Amino acid sequence: MPRPRRGAARRVDRVALPDLRPDTDALLGRVAYLKLALFESASAVAGRATDLGDREAITRVAAAVLEQHTELSSMLEDRGIASAAAMHPFTADIDRYRRRLAESGWHESVLTLHLSAGLLDDFFAGLAAGLPGPAGGRVAEVLERDIGHDVLVGVLQQGLAADKRLGSRLALWGRRIVGDTLLVARSALDDVRDDAGLPATTEERRIEPVLNDLIAAHTRRMDRLGLTA
Repeated sequence: MPRPRRGAARRVDRVALPDLRPDTDALLGRVAYLKLALFESASAVAGRATDLGDREAITRVAAAVLEQHTELSSMLEDRGIASAAAMHPFTADIDRYRRRLAESGWHESVLTLHLSAGLLDDFFAGLAAGLPGPAGGRVAEVLERDIGHDVLVGVLQQGLAADKRLGSRLALWGRRIVGDTLLVARSALDDVRDDAGLPATTEERRIEPVLNDLIAAHTRRMDRLGLTA
């Protein structure tokens, strides 16, 4: 039997989100708190709007996000778990994420809401596919619901049309958003990746397709706004 050449590259089995097997209660707790945090952020964005139509529209987005949180919390309660207890382990990381993106202009905050909610809904809906039983389908259905992204895009497009300098600011801000949002995804992946006994560099190569998919989705959202990702 031929022996492998010394120094030959070791085959790396790359993973996709549905291949991972997250803990149901932990995933529900993490995403329920993320939705609660996004609701608070959306409410704050609506409160800062100077145009009444924008305030009303973004308030509806906040309401849609709150509905997602409520349904995820109800799923935890149905499993006999207090939602606050399930969410608590993830509050520190998610609150840090919010703080990193909090100090910005109003249009930057609207972009944060649009991009972060879109990216993380895509990611966690895909990760939910690895949950056992019907839970995965229920979580994915909640997260795949449109919270009003067209409304957010419309608000941003109006701002871009009125201020030609806004585009460069939002393009730069979008790069920061995707970097910080990838950290949230990586944190979730760290909790669910199977222990294959591989070096850390190999583990990074295994999850690379997952992160690349998120970046590609981010680029499509930026392209829709005419911004450079």
